Amino acid sequence: MKTRNQIDQSIDELLNRIEQECQEDPDTLLSIHPAHYTTEHLFQLRGRWQQRNREYQRLSRIIFAAGIASPTFFGIGMLGFWSWALLGLIFLPIAATAFMFFLLGSIWLSAKYKSSGYQQAILKAIDEELKERGQFLDH
Repeated sequence: MKTRNQIDQSIDELLNRIEQECQEDPDTLLSIHPAHYTTEHLFQLRGRWQQRNREYQRLSRIIFAAGIASPTFFGIGMLGFWSWALLGLIFLPIAATAFMFFLLGSIWLSAKYKSSGYQQAILKAIDEELKERGQFLDH
């Protein structure tokens, strides 16, 4: 049978392991209330999530541009076949490539970053906890 000291030590080890896992995976912030994090750690997480949100926004604009360009290239390619076949041979593969980039990029973006709303929910949870502590700094 374990003594009280051994039990306390086991609990401390378990809490340290959970804290380490949470630091490595900030997604847990929504499942574990931000009140359980130190202020310093919340500021670190906030910085990481702001950077991650900027990356998401930049990549989503690039992928969206490819999605918009694809039908444009397809239209140019079709007009090219009608008037000048070489133009069609150039722009139809470009349209297909842009569409595949859009499709695969969208899937990858969703897998890596989930969604813009998810990114905002993480930042909102962190900001609200920092406001409650009186430690919130405006952007």
